[in-house]
Amino acid sequence: MLKSGYQKDPEFVKKINWPINEYSKVHGILYYTFNEQLRICVPNTPECNSIIKNTLLDKIHTSLGHAGFTKTLYGLMNNFYWPKITRDTREYCKTCAVCQQAKNSIQKPNGLLHPFLIPNKPFTYLTMDFLALPAIIAHATKVHYSHVWTIVCRLTKYTLVLPLPDGCTADTLVSLFMSHAYSHFGYPLDIVTDNNTLFQSAVW
Repeated sequence: MLKSGYQKDPEFVKKINWPINEYSKVHGILYYTFNEQLRICVPNTPECNSIIKNTLLDKIHTSLGHAGFTKTLYGLMNNFYWPKITRDTREYCKTCAVCQQAKNSIQKPNGLLHPFLIPNKPFTYLTMDFLALPAIIAHATKVHYSHVWTIVCRLTKYTLVLPLPDGCTADTLVSLFMSHAYSHFGYPLDIVTDNNTLFQSAVW
C-alpha cells in the first residue's frame, strides 16, 4: 500500500523516484531523515489515510494512555512522517471519544438548589407549565389547539387548565392570565416557570 501510494501522491512521487537531500529509498519505502533519525513517509491517498494513518494515530495515542496532542505527535514523529502530520494529530485528539468523556468540564458548576418558600395564602405563589396534547379543532371557531397551560397554586394545588391556540404569543398568555387567574385571585407574589420564551417576554 505504501509503495503504490507514493506513485499517487504528488508530494512523494518525485521523491520516491529521485530521492535527494533528507529523503532516501530503502527497498521501495521512502524515508525522511530528521535529526539523523529515519522516519517512514506515509503517502496521502484515501487508502493510506483511512487505514495506515488512522491506525497509527489510534495505536500511538492509546499506547500513551490517551495523552494529549503534544505527546501523541512526538510519539508519532519518532518513526513516521507525512505533510500536515501536526494538523491530523490535533484533529484526531480533539475527536477521540475516550478523551472527550474523560476530560474535565469547562462549564461552571451548577448552583445549589433552594427550596420553595411555603405560601401562607392561596394563589400568591404559582407554578406554570405547558402540556402537549393531541391536536383538536374547535368547530365553532375553527381554531386549532395542541397545548394546555397549567397554572397551579403551590399552597392548595388548585389547578387552572387553559387550552392554548396554535401560534400563541406572550400577549395571549397575559390576556388569559388576567381573565382566568387575576380576575379571581389577584396578582401573585411569585411565579415559577421553565425557560420557555413565552415566559421571558417583557410583557410579564
